[in-house]
Amino acid sequence: MEETKNENNETQKENPVQEESPARRSLLWIFAGGYLVYTGYRLCEGIIKGTDDASKGFLAAGGIFIVIGAVLLVKAVRNLAKAGAEKASEQETAARKMIEENAKKKMSISERAHLAENLDDAEESEAEETSGKADNSSAE
Repeated sequence: MEETKNENNETQKENPVQEESPARRSLLWIFAGGYLVYTGYRLCEGIIKGTDDASKGFLAAGGIFIVIGAVLLVKAVRNLAKAGAEKASEQETAARKMIEENAKKKMSISERAHLAENLDDAEESEAEETSGKADNSSAE
């Protein structure tokens, strides 16, 4: 990895490989784990049913494939759940931060005047809606 310095003399690392999202990686793990479980089952299927004259080696290999596939599936599901929880907590903290910033922000006199204007407009539109509903109900 190469290091470069930007205008503020901060060191940044250039990563030639694009980082994958946890969801994409977990999805690949799910496919790989599912394929290994399927392959392991197909290896063991002949011996379990007693139709093939396959060796016990296929049974052992199939069992190993099933175990590895199951581990991949479980880890992938856990990673997806963990990533979802982290994303939700990040969104919650960002929302709290915005609320705190807006609460600390003081409004100027002109902003307060515009706020009052918007309230007057909202009251007028509500009055028009209620009078329109009253006209419709009396017409029936």
